[in-house]
Amino acid sequence: MTTNPQGIVDTLAFDAVVEADAGPGPKVTFYVPTEVRSTTAGTSAAILSAQLKTAASCLREQGLSDEEASTLLAPVRELISDSTYWRQQSRGLVVFAAAGFHSTNRIPIEVADSVTVGEHFHVRPVVPVVENAGRAYVLALSKNSVRLFDATRNSITQLPQGDIPTDYDDVIGELPEPQLQHRSIGAGQAAFHGHGGADEADTMLTEKFLRAVGEAVAAKLGTDRSQPLVLASVAEYLSIFRSVCPYPVIHDEVIAGNPEHTSPDSLRSEAWKRLGARSEAVEKEESERALTQAHNGRGSFDLAEIAAAAREGRVDTLFLPRDGKRLSSPDASELADEAVIATVAARGAVRTWDAWEWSADAIATFRY
Repeated sequence: MTTNPQGIVDTLAFDAVVEADAGPGPKVTFYVPTEVRSTTAGTSAAILSAQLKTAASCLREQGLSDEEASTLLAPVRELISDSTYWRQQSRGLVVFAAAGFHSTNRIPIEVADSVTVGEHFHVRPVVPVVENAGRAYVLALSKNSVRLFDATRNSITQLPQGDIPTDYDDVIGELPEPQLQHRSIGAGQAAFHGHGGADEADTMLTEKFLRAVGEAVAAKLGTDRSQPLVLASVAEYLSIFRSVCPYPVIHDEVIAGNPEHTSPDSLRSEAWKRLGARSEAVEKEESERALTQAHNGRGSFDLAEIAAAAREGRVDTLFLPRDGKRLSSPDASELADEAVIATVAARGAVRTWDAWEWSADAIATFRY
């Protein structure tokens, strides 16, 4: 769980949801619109209360007794009266429930009010939260503060400091007295000169500070990582930092200014503005490769075929539109849920794209 300006964000253990989906019996999924402000707490709780009645009716229609339905939904029902919980929300809430399993997650994306009861959990809306792509590190760097974050398009979490210096003094310490020399110029006066001027000394110390931070960050993250790192600092630090930090993927555009008092969510937003062009380029490259493979018989544009291939463990990567409203066919939502769950269960990858230029509901590449 993390606390940030997007409210309380829970870590969604998606593998556990996928594992529970393989169990017998109906699966219930609740999506509740929420807001960070506690003024909407009562409304959100009322929505879930109404959804529980709908879910109970659907479970009885599927053959469960009143007692079985009540037992399955009991952990969810307990949330209704927890006023403290409803005052601590993010932008959306998803709850998965099945016999012997429930998972309640506050998520940093907006969701529509919905409850589904079926053979599989309704997972497609949370794919943008759990997909592995679309991540970046953000380093907020000033002489008074050093903070490292792991960010997605929707959330941001501050990482433990570890061996990364906390500030300038952590590296430089107390500055020594200037090492000045003097020579007599007569009449009891002396002229002083040093080894380089104050500007030169400050530049050298600043580089020492940035090098220490950069090396510690690279050691923490690993130098073979492909996740981009976006620097938030005064603009003149960027070129120096890129030259002294061994981390291989430092973005070439800085979030300029002093980041000491910049909120984590503002850093996240500004980072993705700067990564927009890179993200579009990555998606374009991915789409070109996926389309080529699909046209050559190593993939598909047909969601029913993709779901069947996913059940067989043949899907390497499943691509879906980030906007779920782009799913057009009547059974697309259920097929997408099944394809996502089966792909993840077989250790395939699931990706979403902002730009979706095709009439197909999905694209997948196959392992064989």
